[in-house]
Amino acid sequence: GEKIMKTYLLEEMTWPEIQAAMKNGCDTVVIYAASIEQHGPALPEMTDTILGYAAASDLAKRLGNALAAPLIRPGLSAHHMCFPGSITLRPETFRAVVEDYISAYVHHGFRTIVLASSHGGNFRALEEIAQQQSEQYPHVRIVCGCSLEELDAALAEVEVLEGLPVGTCGGHACDWETSVMMMLNEDYVRREKLQRGHVGALTEELLHCFFEDGVMSVSEIGVMGDPTGADAARGIRYFQYMQDMQEKAVRKHLMEWDKKKCNQHAE
Repeated sequence: GEKIMKTYLLEEMTWPEIQAAMKNGCDTVVIYAASIEQHGPALPEMTDTILGYAAASDLAKRLGNALAAPLIRPGLSAHHMCFPGSITLRPETFRAVVEDYISAYVHHGFRTIVLASSHGGNFRALEEIAQQQSEQYPHVRIVCGCSLEELDAALAEVEVLEGLPVGTCGGHACDWETSVMMMLNEDYVRREKLQRGHVGALTEELLHCFFEDGVMSVSEIGVMGDPTGADAARGIRYFQYMQDMQEKAVRKHLMEWDKKKCNQHAE
């Protein structure tokens, strides 16, 4: 039968193991960008990094013939800087790091590169970088995962599926993130510090304030949503839902890439 990989994380592998995996057809690398930033009074600053490792590893497994890169962090977190401990990279630094990752993996012979994010602030930049890098490496499939809009729609949809009040999954240190953290490692969550943040629909206007004026303009504790009822069992469902959506988005973008290339050859 097929040998099950011990790990999908490149950084946990030796170079001969990576070389062997590539010889066996492993030609895809999943690059997740995360952050080091405040996640309210109950979750650590490395929350998106922990979530990102779980997501990257799972996505690599789902795609098959794929491995996950070391997580990129910190990320673009200017809107969280009003809270102690948050770090943000300059956009040009972030771009340079992502470009250097891509150039390393292209150099080693990976033919498909997936850029995804476990932190909302990185989405737009990754889309721009993917676009620009695709021009630089026309023979490498460089695609992104789901968009920020798709993620926000997913948050609203799971609330309905789980029978929760609108805004419980506000997208930052909310029921979703806290439940998934509980699923991954209970010890990271300060249960007695769980506190309701801003609860309401994620309107254009609200997201604009969140990103442009900083989180504190919307929530003084830095929480978007209500994590007070968070639950590890629900975390499992959230995680599966998110990963299904992410896999679907990546496969769709890869098909579109192939189609575009086909059409170019036809011309």
